[in-house]
Amino acid sequence: MVKKGKDVEATISGIITPVEWDDYDDVTGVAIQTSDEEEYLVDKNKKGEELLELIEQEVEVSGLVKKDEDDNFIIKIHEYSVL
Repeated sequence: MVKKGKDVEATISGIITPVEWDDYDDVTGVAIQTSDEEEYLVDKNKKGEELLELIEQEVEVSGLVKKDEDDNFIIKIHEYSVL
């Protein structure tokens, strides 16, 4: 179980979906939608930025998960693979 402010190592799989856009309608942020309807916002580290090229693809990712002040799951990806 993930608690606010605590990082937990996890592996999840799901579909990459866009969640943020810039003024030119380019995707700047993504999330992973899991089969159990959870949404994990992807941290914008180097590996997270790579997922911007994989929208609508199914992936398995491993990394640190935490909850923010709004109870959103955020994952800082260490590694991923396209399924």
